[in-house]
Amino acid sequence: TDTNESWKLASRQQRLHVGSAGVIVELGIAAIATLAWSLLPPGEIRDMAFVMATTTWISSLALNCSPFLRFDGYYILSDLWGIPNLHERSFRLAKWWLREQLFGLNEPAPEIFSKRRTSSLIIFAFIVWIYRLILFLGIAVLVYLFFIKIIVFILLINEKARFFLRTIWL
Repeated sequence: TDTNESWKLASRQQRLHVGSAGVIVELGIAAIATLAWSLLPPGEIRDMAFVMATTTWISSLALNCSPFLRFDGYYILSDLWGIPNLHERSFRLAKWWLREQLFGLNEPAPEIFSKRRTSSLIIFAFIVWIYRLILFLGIAVLVYLFFIKIIVFILLINEKARFFLRTIWL
């Protein structure tokens, strides 16, 4: 199935089914591989089941189910909340809120939501930013450990400066 076209479905329920199908299949494979690992006698097949189980659990839970990157979890949460373009809209709202708290510009909010929804979107945006910061720092550390040190350091400084400046000013 081409899940990229699921946004064309009129029913939110249908979009949720399409979005969660991949995660459900991956979790099923992980459960079967875990069961096989626990039942098989020691040997190569058991080792392969272990690798498949751990890899599938990690990729499903840490990546696919996460709403912080644009994988299945993001689209599922977006449909559950009924907010298309969830990242962009929550980021705009959080940037507006941050500028208001820091500089008191008294600008109108980019979108009007209920107080509860506004707070949820702002908190969501901050969690996404923190998640991405930790993820990118982790990747930068791995690259630093395995590649030319000075280039990685320059790239890290550049990326972090852009991350913080864009968050405040854009």
